[in-house]
Amino acid sequence: MKKTTTIAALSAAALLSAAPLLVSASDDYWDDDRYEYRDDDKRMKSDMKQYSSEEMRIMAYGQALRRFGPGVEVTVDETDDGTYRVQLRDAEDNLMREQEFNRYGAPVRGGGRD
Repeated sequence: MKKTTTIAALSAAALLSAAPLLVSASDDYWDDDRYEYRDDDKRMKSDMKQYSSEEMRIMAYGQALRRFGPGVEVTVDETDDGTYRVQLRDAEDNLMREQEFNRYGAPVRGGGRD
């Protein structure tokens, strides 16, 4: 008799502890913030900002200063095909790195990582 009562009590406790999980399940799975992009799909009609040569120079200098420290010299030249060539030189005017970016700031050529 005690075994049956104990088993019944444990079963009831297990069912009662699982009840909040069953009750809290709702049908708002697709209303989650993770799927918000599906409603307005900004990828297809994106408003990407095109940077000027001065903005590219400021961004390149900031990244070079963060990565290589003081003493680095940054030059940004606009090429004929509308891209920006960024050159990083050290204090002795040695070329440390050269990379080409498009107007949106994405690497075009010379994007190999150190």
